[in-house]
Amino acid sequence: MDMMSMFESLYQYLLSVNVYTKATIAGYVGKTIDEAAYKRITGDDYVAPSAS
Repeated sequence: MDMMSMFESLYQYLLSVNVYTKATIAGYVGKTIDEAAYKRITGDDYVAPSAS
């Protein structure tokens, strides 16, 4: 299992036990997971924050 898969499994677990929110996990996109992993974890498409 590679590191990205490990983080994906961890975040999926933490979301399921209500330790992390979707917003928390979104903060890891581009760092430890990619957009596809975000969708697998949350079921939602990743929407990048807009630069305001």
